Amino acid sequence: MQIIAYLLARFSEPSSYAGLGALLALLGWNLPDATIGQIVQLVAGACGLAALLLKERGLLAAIVLIFAVVPGLSACNQIAAADTAITAACGEYQKGRAAADTIVGSGILPVVVSAKVSSIESFGDAACAKPPAGDPLSTAIWLGQLVGQIGTLTASP
Repeated sequence: MQIIAYLLARFSEPSSYAGLGALLALLGWNLPDATIGQIVQLVAGACGLAALLLKERGLLAAIVLIFAVVPGLSACNQIAAADTAITAACGEYQKGRAAADTIVGSGILPVVVSAKVSSIESFGDAACAKPPAGDPLSTAIWLGQLVGQIGTLTASP
């Protein structure tokens, strides 16, 4: 318990974060500023909460519970953001697909171009119906590229 109190006291000072950052940089471990900011906020909040709870006696179980629950809550936020990105990308894809289908349906495009548009649309339809596992931002970007491709193919009849 004394070790936890020492660490909380030590990490309540901004100089501790600066020193830790310098040591990690010397070891070659560099993170983007946004990631470092999130880590620092998480650690500072956890230390503040733990310091608050340590003043009360017998709350070690609550501290352990907090450290067990916080990563799970962070994962929920990432899942919601992933769903939002893919939903928005699929909405834009559907708009582009509708415009392309109108042009293809008019019959002014060569058969080869119509077949390419149909092929590209099959990939987009599949991705929106069941998004692939992995990075949702990459899937959203890829869907945007599909919209660009069908837009380019149907732009100059």
